[in-house]
Amino acid sequence: MTNEQSDNAGDAVTASSRPAPDMAIAREVGEIITHMLGDGRSVIDPATIIWSASVAEELRARIGDNPIIGTGQSQWEKLDEQLHGASREVVLLAAELVFLREHPLRSALPETRKAHVERVLEHLDSPVVLPEPMSTWLARPAGIAGFEPGSWYNGALWRHLIWVSTFVRHWNDLSDAEREGAQTDPWELQRVMLGSGDDRSDIRNALQFLARPDIFEPISSAGMKQRIRDGLSDRIGGATGNDAASIDRDLLEIRTALAREAEEPFHFWTPGLKELWDPSPDATESAKLAEPRPRHSWLYSPGAQASQWEEFSADGIMAIGWDELDDLATYPSREAIRQALDVEGTGGSMRNAVLALWQFQNEIAVGDIVYAKRGRREIVGRGEVMSDARFEGERASFRHLRSVKWTHTGSWEHPGDAATKTLTDITPYHDYVDKLEALVTGEVEPEPPVPPTPLPAYDKMAFLSEVYLSEKRYDRLRALLVRKKNVILAGPPGVGKTFTAKRLAYSIMGAKDPSRVQTVQFHQSYSYEDFMMGYRPTETGGFILAEGPFYRFCEEARADDDDRPYFFIVDEINRGNISKIFGELLMLIEADKRGQDLRLLYKNETFSVPANLHIIGMMNTADRSLAVLDYALRRRFGFFEMPPGFDSAGFTRWQQDAGSPTLDRIVAVVVDLNQAIADDPALGRGFAIGHSFLSRPTDSDADDAWLYSVVEDELVPLLGEYWFDEPAKAEEWAGKLRAAVA
Repeated sequence: MTNEQSDNAGDAVTASSRPAPDMAIAREVGEIITHMLGDGRSVIDPATIIWSASVAEELRARIGDNPIIGTGQSQWEKLDEQLHGASREVVLLAAELVFLREHPLRSALPETRKAHVERVLEHLDSPVVLPEPMSTWLARPAGIAGFEPGSWYNGALWRHLIWVSTFVRHWNDLSDAEREGAQTDPWELQRVMLGSGDDRSDIRNALQFLARPDIFEPISSAGMKQRIRDGLSDRIGGATGNDAASIDRDLLEIRTALAREAEEPFHFWTPGLKELWDPSPDATESAKLAEPRPRHSWLYSPGAQASQWEEFSADGIMAIGWDELDDLATYPSREAIRQALDVEGTGGSMRNAVLALWQFQNEIAVGDIVYAKRGRREIVGRGEVMSDARFEGERASFRHLRSVKWTHTGSWEHPGDAATKTLTDITPYHDYVDKLEALVTGEVEPEPPVPPTPLPAYDKMAFLSEVYLSEKRYDRLRALLVRKKNVILAGPPGVGKTFTAKRLAYSIMGAKDPSRVQTVQFHQSYSYEDFMMGYRPTETGGFILAEGPFYRFCEEARADDDDRPYFFIVDEINRGNISKIFGELLMLIEADKRGQDLRLLYKNETFSVPANLHIIGMMNTADRSLAVLDYALRRRFGFFEMPPGFDSAGFTRWQQDAGSPTLDRIVAVVVDLNQAIADDPALGRGFAIGHSFLSRPTDSDADDAWLYSVVEDELVPLLGEYWFDEPAKAEEWAGKLRAAVA
């Protein structure tokens, strides 16, 4: 079998919708999959049979029958101990399994993946040289293809090795006819995987994708698959079931339906498509915070090849077509616009058209900057939006309008190729916006002044009303941040670390001022060049020095008054390589080193971190994949533990206001559950259930349907992850939670 075989459902249109890099990384390892399901030979050492029941059982037994509990060793140190004295076949099998589980990870660094494989191979009595194909596969740069795993994937090495070993043992027990059927039919292969023992969906999903990328999506999380399927199931007339096979079949049918309208290959996270199953999370958060909106920049096409530019620039307007639609203000959602465009009922997403219409009506704001373009290589104007959207039905065409003060008209060569869409929000691409501004005006657009409307006030009492933290602990946290300048909020998932960080900043400012807050998220491939500055490739094949968000934000803080604090928030701070990201900044961020200058690595200038800039990091204590933070970082940051806040005044008030006996019962069970988790030597309090799971749902009450969903769709699966190796214990607590909502 090869993983390039096709299924009847995977027609040419569907196949063309899959991004080529994803297909390529799966095809690369087709040889390993073929050996796994065929002759059993090793790719690293073809003379050795490793994919056999006896070898798989020995590897399973070394790990599953000899579990090493506790957090004193990393998962790799534990594996070293479990592989000590193993046979050549077992070591080679472990190495190829480690390779397979990390090969489809989008953010994994090539040097990290290679180091993990070589670490396993060090257990061989005689050294082995990685064959050329595998060396090439391991050299693939991060960020090109594959999926972003959940926190449980990276830290579940031992569980993955046990599951795959169990599957290999089961596979070898099948008859020749059963194996042949599974080699040719992807759904039969999935059935065999599911029937091999207790399911481990994340590694199974990874192997399914590598074996049959023409059928299965590069998504490891079963919950995420179901969420996407549920959000898009209307495209196929509804979901067919919630078992693994039904969800994967539905996703394939959904892809086929979307592919008919797609202009290019897509992921389910492609902008314009993600919003269809995960609608407007950013807009929801903005509304919840009630924060002033910063100025946005837009790239806009005034008709095909700027055919309407002469009229629009003269009349001081921007307008878009789709004249078959009525006033866009009458459409309450993107889905309503899509249905109005889809007059033939094809179910197509029409994502670019829908997004352009929705953004034109609802997301562009007065004061935004618009760059008009002709085709992909020419800018013809720049303007400032002066009005809300309006509908002029008497116009023959382009009836959806806004007033614009066109400050510059002319012809400028666009740097590289511009986006082909009618309307594109380019706000996040700071360097690109600066290039356009400098190109057209000769200078970089300064930050817009503080909005004329007063910023919403925010103080300690506002913080305590929103964040489930006691007044005493708030005072301690604030004092720690003011003193150290840098603080890390550490706690398990669901304790509101991100929510707390931004509101802590606002409470110190005294107002909700998002212009003085910058947020980034670290990950394994994040670097100094991303964070501070570095050389970036250009369309012409050269390189340009680009400034990163921390450099920019420091300059903004430095230009302001010293008594106006700024806050740089780093999510998942312990996921990044701290020394690699901060570089010389590790010294400059110390509280007593603020204002001291050092010469920059990439720029012939001195640089300092201003005293009015504060850094707030967030650290997930339940992420088993994370290495211990190095001492250099610990010395420069204050650490503030954030446990679940079920006993806080804020949560107690919300619980009383809800008046839900069901909520009361669940809270009581979760409090007891957290004690059991804290007492478990394999877990500890860093894995507790956070209060955010049971906090007030957005725009609704704590009804029993919502609480039932929290238990079944969030808490019970989480317990299955926590106690994967103790299913009876997981089921015991799942039963208690279910009884609370019964």
